[in-house]
Amino acid sequence: MGPSLFGIAGRKAGGWDGYPYSVALAESGMTWDAASLDAFLADPSGFIPGSEMKRGTVHDPDLRAAIVAYLVSASE
Repeated sequence: MGPSLFGIAGRKAGGWDGYPYSVALAESGMTWDAASLDAFLADPSGFIPGSEMKRGTVHDPDLRAAIVAYLVSASE
């Protein structure tokens, strides 16, 4: 299981204390927003080469948009 996604929008990627992120994600210097969440969910290893996310790719753009909207709203 991954880290909590509550409040992820606006949070630095790889910044949840106590979770063993991949080096690629932890050193990306990225802050999550709607566009980066969408791109990551569409293709985790393509968006951040070296990412170790094994599951969770969302190919359906409508479903991805709904997930991103929810994650952003849970960060406000």
